[in-house]
Amino acid sequence: MALTGCAGEGSAGTAASPEPSQTSVASPTATPVPTEAPAAAATVTGIVVTPEAMQVTSSDESVVSFSYFDPIEDVVAALTAAFGDDPVVDREYPTVEPGPQTRYDWPGLRIVDEDWPATAPLDSNYYVVLEAPELNGVSLTTIDGIQIGDSALALADQYPHTVTDEDSFTVFVGGVAIPRSDANPRDNSSISVWVSTDNPERTITSISSPAEDYGV
Repeated sequence: MALTGCAGEGSAGTAASPEPSQTSVASPTATPVPTEAPAAAATVTGIVVTPEAMQVTSSDESVVSFSYFDPIEDVVAALTAAFGDDPVVDREYPTVEPGPQTRYDWPGLRIVDEDWPATAPLDSNYYVVLEAPELNGVSLTTIDGIQIGDSALALADQYPHTVTDEDSFTVFVGGVAIPRSDANPRDNSSISVWVSTDNPERTITSISSPAEDYGV
């Protein structure tokens, strides 16, 4: 009798080979490139008044100068940025020269813009008054480093143009002679920084520039 075998499920044959596994390839890791920190922005460190200009000095040692004949809008904008505060603006109507004027006041510094026309080299467009040694971390000085609160008596020997009496003490600093010309038909005229005191201790209470001497 012939015996027949039962085939199991599926046909007998070559066993299926397992699919080959895929080996993952790692991507190369990019090396981070260090970035430099941005340089700190320069900050205003000082306002310096000279006979011919107001200078704005900064922490990067740069100096921006504003002539006393420059547009008042540029000057006010520079000071507003330097102090981080807007000025108090006021109109005045003096009964004597120079007549109507606009004042821009910060605590310790004032810009006075006179309405009368500026005429170089003596009749300035505006003048600066200092009444404090600093404002919001910005020093306020003359070109020789003189500040409100300094001794006026110590300046008398350094500057020959000194006027004093029992009530006041005035020093004219950094005088610049203005030659006679068609624009200035006068002799012995000059400009300087006016430094004064009005107290018995003779400490400086006011600094103003330009101080104009029209000569004779």
